[in-house]
Order: sequence, then structure tokens, then C-alpha cells
Amino acid sequence: MSRGVARVGLDAAGGVQLGGGQDWWRVEGALVVVDGDAVAPHGLPPHAGPTMVAGSDWFKIDGNAVVAAGDVATCGHQTSGSDWMLVP
Repeated sequence: MSRGVARVGLDAAGGVQLGGGQDWWRVEGALVVVDGDAVAPHGLPPHAGPTMVAGSDWFKIDGNAVVAAGDVATCGHQTSGSDWMLVP
């Protein structure tokens, strides 16, 4: 099952994806989210400063796993992702 890659500023896992783990690979003009990237705070802990903790086992940018729709942040929320740039 393919899932769309998560993009900074366009996708959210409770709060909008903030990125920070890579600064060059883009989809639809937005940076692609990788493992460890920040998610905007959206409530009390554990939602106060979550990061992405899941990603692709084989699709990596600079050694960091690319995050796709359905991957989870430390707060437990799943992220959304692109409708057309898919990770198998």
C-alpha cells in the first residue's frame, strides 16, 4: 500500500509539520518531512512539542527516513501526506 509523503507546512500530525531535518528535497514546493522533524505544538503534553518518530524503511534523505501519511508523531497523531507523491 502506497502512502503520500508528508510536506512541511502542508501536512499535519495534530499540528502542522515544521520540518528541520533536511533542507533541499521538495514536493509541491514544500520540504519533505523526515524522521525527527518537529510538529507544531497543539495542546498540553504530549502535544506541546512533538516530533515525528516513524518513517520509511528504505526511502531516506541524507540518511533520515522519509515520513509518509499515517506515520506517527510522539504525541500519537498520524500525519497527512501528498495525494500524488507516494512511498510504497
